[in-house]
Amino acid sequence: MLYKIPRVVIGENRSFLGEEQWLASHGVSLTVVQDDECIRLMREFVERHPRLWAEDIGE
Repeated sequence: MLYKIPRVVIGENRSFLGEEQWLASHGVSLTVVQDDECIRLMREFVERHPRLWAEDIGE
């Protein structure tokens, strides 16, 4: 909101559902692509670095 970014493109949100609803409620245009490559990259990252992933998302 600080920088008034009007549009956000999300490569995938299967690995973690972020603040999409909050952004949309503040007028940000959202596009969720569910790109196969993004899904694969995130799945591999979570598998290879589970502790880092858990730390990043606050588990």
